[in-house]
Amino acid sequence: MKKIISLIIITVNFSFCIWLTYEEAVLDSPFETASIGYKITVPDEDAVIIRGRGDNWRNWYKVNLIQNDTTLFLDSLAFNLKGNDLYVSSLEFSNDAKMLLVRTDFKPIWRYSYSATYYLYDLMNKKLFPLSDENKDLRNVKFAPTSDRIAYVRQDNNIYVYDIKRDRERRLTTSGSEFVSNGHFGWLYEEELTGFDAYRWSPDGKSICYWEEDNSMVKDFSIIDDLAQYPTITKIKYPKAGETNPTLKIGVLRVSGAGKRWLDSAYVNNDYLSWMEWIDNERIAFLKLKRNQKSWDLFVSNRNTGKSVKVLAEEDKSGWLENDGQIKFLDDGKIIWISEKTGYRHLWMSKHSGSKTWPITQGKWEVSKIIKVDEEKDIVYFMANQESVFEERLYSIRFDGTETKLLSLENGHHTISLTGSGDFFIDSYSTTESPKKIVLKELTGGGVIRVLAKTDLEQFKRYRWSPPKIVQFKSIDGSTFLDGIITLPPNYDDKERYPVIVHGYGMPGTQKVWNKWGSTWDQYLAQQGYIIFSMDSRGMSGRGEEFKNLSYGDMSKYLALDHIAGVNYLIDSGYADENRIGAWGSSGGGYFTCLMLTKNAQYFKAGVAIAPCTDFRLYDTAYTERSMGMPERNKAGYDSTNVINWIHRMEGKILLMHGSADDNVHSQHTIKFVQAALRADKDVEWYLYPNRNHGIYGGGARKHLYKKMIEFFKQNL
Repeated sequence: MKKIISLIIITVNFSFCIWLTYEEAVLDSPFETASIGYKITVPDEDAVIIRGRGDNWRNWYKVNLIQNDTTLFLDSLAFNLKGNDLYVSSLEFSNDAKMLLVRTDFKPIWRYSYSATYYLYDLMNKKLFPLSDENKDLRNVKFAPTSDRIAYVRQDNNIYVYDIKRDRERRLTTSGSEFVSNGHFGWLYEEELTGFDAYRWSPDGKSICYWEEDNSMVKDFSIIDDLAQYPTITKIKYPKAGETNPTLKIGVLRVSGAGKRWLDSAYVNNDYLSWMEWIDNERIAFLKLKRNQKSWDLFVSNRNTGKSVKVLAEEDKSGWLENDGQIKFLDDGKIIWISEKTGYRHLWMSKHSGSKTWPITQGKWEVSKIIKVDEEKDIVYFMANQESVFEERLYSIRFDGTETKLLSLENGHHTISLTGSGDFFIDSYSTTESPKKIVLKELTGGGVIRVLAKTDLEQFKRYRWSPPKIVQFKSIDGSTFLDGIITLPPNYDDKERYPVIVHGYGMPGTQKVWNKWGSTWDQYLAQQGYIIFSMDSRGMSGRGEEFKNLSYGDMSKYLALDHIAGVNYLIDSGYADENRIGAWGSSGGGYFTCLMLTKNAQYFKAGVAIAPCTDFRLYDTAYTERSMGMPERNKAGYDSTNVINWIHRMEGKILLMHGSADDNVHSQHTIKFVQAALRADKDVEWYLYPNRNHGIYGGGARKHLYKKMIEFFKQNL
């Protein structure tokens, strides 16, 4: 009788479960995840500005985070100019919070850069007016710290300054041209090194320090638009591995009056000037990174004389140095930065001259980011994985290395942002078992002020959400343990073996396995009867310099070997049907997929590679040479990494999908792979998405891409 009752209960429970549809998994998620939406931090306040929703989307509201009080900040009339309502894409406060920079007509350039039309809104006088007489197509627009001026870059690639009170514009540079850019980086620096922002205001607002970039010697890569009646060509200054880099130098301009000075030693014609900041009103610091990215020198320059002094230097002979810009100069001249000197990324401190350096943090764990330096209390706030390699959490420590304090107590992967006052932080976190929660906390002790948003777990249970679990297994040679994460079908039966889809990336210094909430797409695949698996191979991050540097010179070596160990673990543990192993990934993950279907062909039956890099000789200098060195000095490594050289091994089926206007990983990669596959009589399918970039979205592309992916796996796995 008891068995009959139990059976009835199980049947009833299953009847209430819902399965994800394809449309829900890709286009319209049924889940409401914790969010506080697009927010603008109010300077020096614990408040944010948010946009209204629904019928109130033209209104803007101010939210006091401490008191949980919401008031109308600006109504729909604020951005009405001469009877026309502006569509505002973003707002930014001046430092004194008396002005708003209003962005409209947003036009993307590359991944991060854009041009737009700008207006100013005077909050005191409730007045909206254009930023200069010609306020269209402006780039890299920023308030001066003193709030009285705004700098920007026009289409002539020169820096201009607008005096708000005097309603007057002044051009500061004159060298801008088709090839020379001031204050705004080209493709390479934007994508791989610094972002697009190539100038810095001095703290007193009297000077601007900027990069001048000359791409005249960099080769063009052409992207063809075949949708026009007569195809048009866009040319990008894109240096491929081993080719010539742009030339750069750093100069200082006076905003009022005349005067420009180039900084000594701040010039490169193949190396990198990868970081620069003002220390105070008189001094500027910049980083000079060697092209092979194995060493850097940190200089301090005088803005009046241009004289530069080297104060710090670092080197990694067996790998590369991270270009993370995590360098802080203190008022007393000391320097705090992140270094791998001990074999793990840690906080270090130096005297202003660099004559003496010492570690602040120590141990077999890694610091990823400096959040804040409190010089009055001698405390650094930072993100690190001290509790677990699968979690980033917030900590504080005194300058002398004592009183380490964990400030994000909850298990899971945390993302932190400070409020305007810097006294509180917004903590967004999740685990594999608990969806995202957003909490306001006090900075010094991590105490909870209040919950800002929380995701309802029950909605996932109704869809029979299968939480991923983190697993560990040995490498093939038994020398180390490797980490993986596995998502099982909701109706998993340990007496059955299942087809597996390995979702990979594996690029040097990255990480896939985290203790955080899983993806809806993984759940959809799991509900279709697949096991989803990802792992961190040797050469990835979070486990120290020695582990990371194993990818140096041949990123394919351990990526291939360790994924064989991962597949064997799944087979030996009774999860996987060894004849039904697949792979998918995008960008670096597309490379991973091609590698699995070629070099690891005997283990993989089918794969979907999205925007794959197939030969790193075709990819850019800064990213590729960081972990591979120069092609002419590492022919064997580049040959081994090139998946086309392994295509003779291919036994399964592969689908490649690429945007024809991909400025990052050019469709050339897919075309060359397809050509080699056809010549070798291999089973290859491919789609080229017209005028789509690296993300392949818009105009039905995303829907088509994922639909073809699942159809491909159903037919071939």
